Amino acid sequence: MSSEKEEQSESLDSTVRSFIRNLVGELSPLPGFPDVRCDQILRDELGYDSVHQVELTFLLEELFGFDSLVIEEAPFMETVSDLEDFTLDMISQGRARVPSESDIDRVRELVPARSE
Repeated sequence: MSSEKEEQSESLDSTVRSFIRNLVGELSPLPGFPDVRCDQILRDELGYDSVHQVELTFLLEELFGFDSLVIEEAPFMETVSDLEDFTLDMISQGRARVPSESDIDRVRELVPARSE
């Protein structure tokens, strides 16, 4: 039974990390849609400036159901992994939720279209 719970936890972990990497890639101001890795620095390697970081924060709030207080309490997040770990921690504390497919579709509609 413990192994089933561990598998569910690993699946949740993988799903959340995948959602975040996809969103970070879609919002990245770099040309094309970069392949996002957990060790990448948002500002230096993925081209995020303060405006793009605010946009990303807003979409993460929408996608994972954070309230603004959670984001205000968040530590400085420099890498993609920082975002992933923070989000998973908030989910484990019950302060965020795992998004459904309809949540993902709804948030994708909020992502500004980019010209390539």
